[in-house]
Amino acid sequence: MHRPALSILFLLALFIGVTLGGPKCNYCNKSIKGNYLTADSKSYHKNCYRDHVQPRCAQCNDLIEGQYNLLDEKMYHPTCYINHIVPRCDICNGPLQGTYLTDYWGNLFHDHHASELPECNTCGRWICEELTGGGFELGDGRFLCGICNETEVSGDFLLESSIAYVRRLLESNGVNNLPPDIPITLVDQRQLKELASYYSDAMHGFTDHNMQTRNGRVVSRDSHIYILSHMPLTMFRAVLAHELMHVYLFERGLDLRSDIREGFCNLGSAMVYKDTPSEYAKFRLLNLEKSQDPDYGIGYRKMTGELNRKGWSYLLETLGSIR
Repeated sequence: MHRPALSILFLLALFIGVTLGGPKCNYCNKSIKGNYLTADSKSYHKNCYRDHVQPRCAQCNDLIEGQYNLLDEKMYHPTCYINHIVPRCDICNGPLQGTYLTDYWGNLFHDHHASELPECNTCGRWICEELTGGGFELGDGRFLCGICNETEVSGDFLLESSIAYVRRLLESNGVNNLPPDIPITLVDQRQLKELASYYSDAMHGFTDHNMQTRNGRVVSRDSHIYILSHMPLTMFRAVLAHELMHVYLFERGLDLRSDIREGFCNLGSAMVYKDTPSEYAKFRLLNLEKSQDPDYGIGYRKMTGELNRKGWSYLLETLGSIR
């Protein structure tokens, strides 16, 4: 929430005096005969005051008479101030006076728009033609803006290329030996809630694990990844990295406390965001860093501290001992 720079409405006060002997004009230093003006206890010929002393609007340069707005030691006619100086709402283009809102993307708008418009579930913009080129509501109740829709993942082509990219990125940091063919299915939010034994709004994917044993020995481990469809490509890849980190833990039989587990897996998401040179990636990373969720946010920051102290190689070796 922002408040625009201070503007103060003043009334320009002039006094007209009459003298026979006449004082001296404070501008030209000549004697004044007849009517004269006083301002700030100084006397002026009418012409001297109008042409050289009377303030002018910093916007239109016309003389100011009566009320004016003062901003950064500059004077403005009230209409010039409203029409040219006050910031405009990026949604309705009306002047923003008093308090107003701004989003991560630098858009300024009246606070009442926040209760009138839907918010994009992936970038936080208010969905309208002016900010996002429109948008729509998905069948599961999520909202997607026109900007995020440009790279949304809902088909096999982007899915396959993303798997290769994320695997390479994880392997470059030592997260190796993941199973070669892990099924990945796109689902909507309702399906995700049905699949997950525990669900929170911070979840965008879920990995179902199945372990087969024989005579007390593990003979196979299988995983199936489910990810929300219609997420922008960068966010989809980050969620995929998170779920592949779950597979990494499962393959090694590491049963970690929830905050350590989810925090560790979010290190994979952070890898993607840090590797992607875009403002959207910065926005999503900031969401991770500021999240107050005990597992996905606080747990992530805990594991980020562990990573900064140990580096990837030692962190992977000591995961089971972190408390």
